Amino acid sequence: MHPASYSLTNMAGLFDLDEHLVFYRKYHFNPSNVTIHLCCIPLILLTTITFLSPILLVGPDHPHVNAGSLLAWVYGIYYILLDWQLGVPSAIFLTGFVHWIKTAYLNLNSDTQRSFVHYAIALHVVCWLAQFYGHAFYERRAPALFDNLLQALVLAPFFVVFEIAFWMGFKLDTKKRMDNRAGLLVKQMNEERRKKDSRKEKYVKETKRLK
Repeated sequence: MHPASYSLTNMAGLFDLDEHLVFYRKYHFNPSNVTIHLCCIPLILLTTITFLSPILLVGPDHPHVNAGSLLAWVYGIYYILLDWQLGVPSAIFLTGFVHWIKTAYLNLNSDTQRSFVHYAIALHVVCWLAQFYGHAFYERRAPALFDNLLQALVLAPFFVVFEIAFWMGFKLDTKKRMDNRAGLLVKQMNEERRKKDSRKEKYVKETKRLK
């Protein structure tokens, strides 16, 4: 394939919403794991914005132009390009949150500001640990970030938005397509894992027999 064609294919894939949702769903099929992620993913994004907000991009005269706001804007714009109906409210929420959190931060004294950031980092870490727990004990497969780090980190919050929309009765045709395709992929992954476990078990038995 010509390099230019490959690049265009990759660019087109960035905006293939169905593919993104199916990719993420196949790693989040267990209801208990999904519940953990519905709670933790928003907190991970919001705490990231929080501890990035002290990093100013222009100067002290423009405190609301910071690394946290840049992250919120990039996510918001990307979500709008993927699906404007859910992307617009998501972008509005992120923009409002980053403005509110920076205003709250500026109203604190220097000691409290440091604690504010430290608490955000601590909550961030706890949420990541909870998600790894969900994958290990409920999903029983590695998280999506081990296959595609960028896709997992960027799409995860929008996946939560879609889960909320599904729960409210919106975009159910998208949910049906996503679940059907992801369900087949999960079956394939489980079958491959069973075959791998079976081969491993046979190898162990054969090794013991030879001893």
